[in-house]
Amino acid sequence: MNFLEVLKGAIKNLKGNKIRSFLTMLGIIIGISSVITMSSIGKGGQENITGNLKKGGYGKFAVSVDKSEESFRWKYLFDKNVIEKLKDTKEFGNISPDITARMRIKIGKMNAFSYLEVTTPDFEIIEPATMVSGRGFLPLDYSSGEKNIVIDNVTARQIYKNEQNAIGKTIDIAKGWKGKEITYNIVGVMKNPIEQMAKVMGGNRFPRFLRMPLNTYEKIYGEKGNGYTDLVVSSKNPENIATDMKNMKIQLEKITGIKELYEVSIKNTGAESFDKILDTLNIFVTFVAGISLFVGGIGVMNIMLVSVIERTKEIGIRKAIGATNKDILLQFLTESIILTGFGGILGIVFGVIFALGIGEVVDIKPIFSIYSIFISLGVSTLIGVMFGVAPARKASKLNPIDALRSD
Repeated sequence: MNFLEVLKGAIKNLKGNKIRSFLTMLGIIIGISSVITMSSIGKGGQENITGNLKKGGYGKFAVSVDKSEESFRWKYLFDKNVIEKLKDTKEFGNISPDITARMRIKIGKMNAFSYLEVTTPDFEIIEPATMVSGRGFLPLDYSSGEKNIVIDNVTARQIYKNEQNAIGKTIDIAKGWKGKEITYNIVGVMKNPIEQMAKVMGGNRFPRFLRMPLNTYEKIYGEKGNGYTDLVVSSKNPENIATDMKNMKIQLEKITGIKELYEVSIKNTGAESFDKILDTLNIFVTFVAGISLFVGGIGVMNIMLVSVIERTKEIGIRKAIGATNKDILLQFLTESIILTGFGGILGIVFGVIFALGIGEVVDIKPIFSIYSIFISLGVSTLIGVMFGVAPARKASKLNPIDALRSD
């Protein structure tokens, strides 16, 4: 018996029990669609969470003063004069002090912490904020020292219901837990870079972000003239960042005359840490979804065993007229593979549809991997082989005399 005849016979037998064949495939369909849906939504969510962080971290590096070094003196901190001299070398892109502070803000009756990024025109180029409403800082904001501030969209919604309502309003902020509250004018609302993570976590305990001009920060908190311990620098050509980092140390030594006091490192955005956490989570969720594939495979094996029992006399007749054990084995194995293979194709289709639908609801664009889709289809076919072998072997080893005597 050639393979084409085996295939025709397998399809005919499966079409003869359409409802049972569909119910058998259902386990595979659910399993494959679950894997496709969970993996694509997981990758989409991961890209939403870490995409901006990765983008912002490309081609920039941090410079800091090693205060533990014996030769350290407070006069060796960075100041505006050093920054201007570094800019005059024309070796680098943009250079800005890198100052962050932990601030306390009022959200209703609740106190919450927020990370303040002290910004300059150069900082806005190196670490651009995505504005949602209002405006960013103007040249006048940087020079006047007015109490203007930009808040993130999540905080804006929590205090003022939406981003637009926050513009022109005020917010009370204190430096540290016991600091004095100072009222600032909200001129803009920026996108919280980890808003998607907030949606996944489903709570309010996540980082909030503020931005304030450097002049305002120094004027209000009395740190003007103290110098800066950290700088953030962008490369003119991100591909040459390693060379620029070495050159930065050389230029600082020329400007200050001090060696081995300044440390240069890649600016850490946290994207790598998030990636590792989310990769692990995606693998776990996909594995859990994949368990349903195993359950579906058991269902296939169960139905094929029932089919062997129901068709015992048919097997006996076929063997009596010349069918070999190999022919019987091949037919039942082909039926099993058709069930799981076709179920896998339908599972992929439904998985894509479900992922797109869920993505619309949770505002996450699913990312589909062709590699994952082919792997899923291959796994479903492999399940047909694995769980179809036992019933097929049982059918092929039936004694034709005993099979013909069965009722």
